Amino acid sequence: MLCPAPVRPRLRARLLVPGALAAFAGAVALLAVLHVDRRLALDPVSTMLSDYALSPGRRLWDGALLLTSTGSALLLVALYRRGLLANPVLVAAKALWCVSLLAVAIFAKDPQGGAITATGKIHLYASAVTCLSLPVVGWALGRRHRDDPRWRRFATWSRRLALAAIPFYLPFIVPFAVNVVLGGHLPTVATGLVERLMMVLEIALLGVLGHWAHRAMPAGVRFRAN
Repeated sequence: MLCPAPVRPRLRARLLVPGALAAFAGAVALLAVLHVDRRLALDPVSTMLSDYALSPGRRLWDGALLLTSTGSALLLVALYRRGLLANPVLVAAKALWCVSLLAVAIFAKDPQGGAITATGKIHLYASAVTCLSLPVVGWALGRRHRDDPRWRRFATWSRRLALAAIPFYLPFIVPFAVNVVLGGHLPTVATGLVERLMMVLEIALLGVLGHWAHRAMPAGVRFRAN
């Protein structure tokens, strides 16, 4: 007699990666709307992505962050369960990426030229964590599996995208260190464009990790036996 109970965990396992990729696709769609909506009138070269939180497009911006965080959490579970993300430090870094995205959505940035608030500081630190945590995970995963013939291609692209994204972090961390830590007043240049390029690389990295997790799914889970 067939027992339906064992099918349920397999169904949940099969939905992890599709759910993550669907969430990422929804986030990309919302971000695309933000960038083509002429009513917002934000310069993509000079204005930060977080400036959308101070505009009429805040709901779309918050929705994109929420979808990305949710998809990343599903992807974290998939990568962990399939043995790709086993290092506790990397698991924590991936979880930190998910949490920091939520913090960026909850705590809006301070308006340009306005007073510095506790909310704005939390947003600043959360943004810094967001920019760095995912590339670190992608690079470390690629390095760990680079000699595995099954995952060499995924590992290569994971490392390439992570390493390509990390330099875009410098225009933020260097002024941050000078202005906040050393008390200087170093300006940032074209931060909006830099941040958007980094965003594209990180979304691509999430896509690679999602496809990697799907390919690592056991055949008995990926395809239900007759």
